[in-house]
Amino acid sequence: MLGLAAVMVPVPQFPTSHAGTIRVGAVQGNGPAAYVDEHEPGAVPESQLAASAPLEDEQVDIVLWPEGGVDSDPLADEATAHALDDAAARYDAPILLNAAAADGHLVYNTSFLWTSNGPTAAHAKRHPVPFGEYVPDRWFYGALVPSPVDLLEREYAAGVDTPAIEVDGVEVGLAICFDVAFDDVIHEGAHSGARVLMFQTNNADFRDTDENLQQLAFARMRAIETGRSVVNLSTTGTSRYSPRTAPRWPH
Repeated sequence: MLGLAAVMVPVPQFPTSHAGTIRVGAVQGNGPAAYVDEHEPGAVPESQLAASAPLEDEQVDIVLWPEGGVDSDPLADEATAHALDDAAARYDAPILLNAAAADGHLVYNTSFLWTSNGPTAAHAKRHPVPFGEYVPDRWFYGALVPSPVDLLEREYAAGVDTPAIEVDGVEVGLAICFDVAFDDVIHEGAHSGARVLMFQTNNADFRDTDENLQQLAFARMRAIETGRSVVNLSTTGTSRYSPRTAPRWPH
């Protein structure tokens, strides 16, 4: 599923004035993105690339992919990096993508702003989900219930960088998955000068539940709370664009 949105880039009230637009190509690939899905390596980004193909004939400022849209570390996998370079060149726009990426011995849930010349900015998820993205006190819970604990092989570390990137002079606030529920992430992005918010999530593990609608409700409230336009994008389920006009953000 492909979405195109001309997003208002607002300025603080009061009063407000028009400050231009940013054109976002938001792509929901609907691939096998769940943690438990069986698939060939590369199947997830292939689904994103296939869904993004119409953007080659569009004029966009940024291509937005969901959390987990790339299933290998693009910093470590040369073939993945080349494929992303080529895709960004075809869209004539950077891709805001997400993947598990290593930094030394630590692994982060990381969003990259990827251009035809590779990544130019990154943000790592601030609040990994316990028992979903890491197991706290794994030694203890592993002794109690080893089978389910052993199923979760990943151990994401918590990011510390600012949840914002700059796209062609426009500051974009970020939140990865349920970081949308944490005030510190949203407030820091807004205080850093973000004029639009882009939320990436992967709801594939929550099929047949209302989790994606709950998360969408958070995103809508963040649009109201901050006065920023929001693009909330998932691998599956419900993705949405919420336009808002920005009030003055309190200091």
